[in-house]
Amino acid sequence: MFILRIVVIALFLALGACASSPSYVAANGADDYGHHSRKIAENRYRVNYNGNRRLSYEETRDYTLLRAAELTLAEGNDWFQVVDREAQTTQTKEPETRIGFERAYYVEQNCGLVSCTRSVRPTTYGRMEFDTHRRPETKHVYSMEIVMGKGEMPEDGHYYDASSVVKALDGNM
Repeated sequence: MFILRIVVIALFLALGACASSPSYVAANGADDYGHHSRKIAENRYRVNYNGNRRLSYEETRDYTLLRAAELTLAEGNDWFQVVDREAQTTQTKEPETRIGFERAYYVEQNCGLVSCTRSVRPTTYGRMEFDTHRRPETKHVYSMEIVMGKGEMPEDGHYYDASSVVKALDGNM
């Protein structure tokens, strides 16, 4: 019974960790969930954000823009220009698995000739469900190529002040 409790607690902690994973994270690789970037030339980078199934297209785009601004500031620059952008949306179908546990109390009553005794015992029920009806999952990937610069922002083109982007987006995410 003690081992069952430990297993149940471990499963709940593992499921809770999955459910509360942060959205804005660094990717471990180019195909992993999160942001990653690659230097193309001096002051020119390709910035990508691979979204998970919980992120909308707009959130994925904003995370890419936020990462571009953070990278610009980390490189000692003030502004950046988006010179190319690309978005991909994919739908995959994966089976869904659910695990559930329920704690209940079993009441037992024994009656003799003179009196009755009642005892209450805790019971744990476990259930595992496999949903074979596959639900489509939508994932977004957003990429942008940026050119960074220092000093005053040029007037022509689509330029972003990196510190303003970080202030605007970092607080909303």
